[in-house]
Amino acid sequence: MREGAKQTRHSTRLFFMVARAARTAVVFRRGPAKQVQMLRWDLASDAVTAGQWLSGRLYNERCDVSPDGRLVVYFAGKFKPGMDTFTAVCRPPYFTALALWPDSGTWGGGGFFVRDRLLILNYGHIGELNDGAGIPADFEIGSVTEYRAHHPEDERLAESRGWRLVARGVDGERTREMWAFAEPWVHERPSPLQAGLVLERRWLGMFEMNGPSHVYSYRLIDRSRRTRAGEPICEELGRLDWADWDHDGSLLLANNGCLLRRPMRGSLAGTQAPATVVADLRDNVFKNVPPPDAARVWP
Repeated sequence: MREGAKQTRHSTRLFFMVARAARTAVVFRRGPAKQVQMLRWDLASDAVTAGQWLSGRLYNERCDVSPDGRLVVYFAGKFKPGMDTFTAVCRPPYFTALALWPDSGTWGGGGFFVRDRLLILNYGHIGELNDGAGIPADFEIGSVTEYRAHHPEDERLAESRGWRLVARGVDGERTREMWAFAEPWVHERPSPLQAGLVLERRWLGMFEMNGPSHVYSYRLIDRSRRTRAGEPICEELGRLDWADWDHDGSLLLANNGCLLRRPMRGSLAGTQAPATVVADLRDNVFKNVPPPDAARVWP
């Protein structure tokens, strides 16, 4: 770039996964489209640690973090000869693979953690790149076909992360802006501390022009309090990249390239504190980041 030239700020999309048994979140920052950065968010201190970048397409909905926050499984595509797509396990915030399963398409791929040392892959047949030679003996890997045969109640477990499906969407049509569902998919996730308070996620559509691949809107619903008409008190949060609960009951938000935190104090009928910015990631730019030695070793 020539001296004095203005750098273009690319649109930034954020996605994060909160570990089920640790106050840790793993963040994926995308922008430009084929450059993704992984970061670790310490939810106890709100320190955000930048990690490696991946050149390629990352499929957020097929990724997961282990309950203790020490491992991540991700599905990505480089779409190059010999490495079309692949599933890998790594130590956040580094993409460096501890185990890798090559793939040739996007029908399968990715997975979810049942326990810290039990990973289920979205494949019917499992063939790791090195025949599993480097995988610890106490780390179990299973196929989604076998798992669902024994656990039919866990439908779409890889995507749930504690969200409960309350309304199935209805196919819609392509509008000028995006593929919009005629009726949205609706999921709810209850507050970990406040009875009756839930976070609702509405999946409105896909592949928005110059926007995210998945379009979500959110609202808070407080079923412990009612309006005069008898309806639960609601607060619209609007369009967001992502939202979830911290273990301490705070609301975690990602939008416009920023990570935010909003403490929740009692009922929605009372005064609520505003969200504060934890980290602004809009100006992060691609760098070749070598992994430390610890990122190459299984925890």
